[in-house]
Amino acid sequence: METVFSCEGLCKNYGKFQALNDLNMTIEKGSIYGFVGRNGAGKTTLIRMICGLQSPTSGSFELLGRKNNASDISKSRRRIGAVVESPAFYKDLSARDNLIQQFLMLGLPDTKGVDELLELVGLGDTGKKKARSFSLGMKQRLGIAIALCGNPDFIILDEPTNGLDPQGIID
Repeated sequence: METVFSCEGLCKNYGKFQALNDLNMTIEKGSIYGFVGRNGAGKTTLIRMICGLQSPTSGSFELLGRKNNASDISKSRRRIGAVVESPAFYKDLSARDNLIQQFLMLGLPDTKGVDELLELVGLGDTGKKKARSFSLGMKQRLGIAIALCGNPDFIILDEPTNGLDPQGIID
């Protein structure tokens, strides 16, 4: 089985505060992991490191076969889909147009999968409604759909149930 992420002795300090301390783990492709912990436990910090938004203080990790300090780590990062903290999207575009933009940014000229993704996350009936008028749950669903664009090998969702109603969590 392919390893999508592994780390050894991963640490992250913010001044004297230690957000991650000697984390060792391996995630195989197809696995589902959930990080549970209090605020400040390092969950988002780890996700931000995987996505390249922060660097470890010490230790190392491997993402889809590349070390975190490899010059071509960006090739691995192109194979992940992520929602880190709050979903990012174009507020003045519809859900469909947001996904089309994401497809184009990923270099995917064929946008046939857009409508299927919208249906998958429960936004198939939003029409031309602009994302700025979406409820918190709809915004979260849009963020998840954006993370799924391009059929990534590794999906990272930071607090994916924020704003979702009980049925939305089940979906």
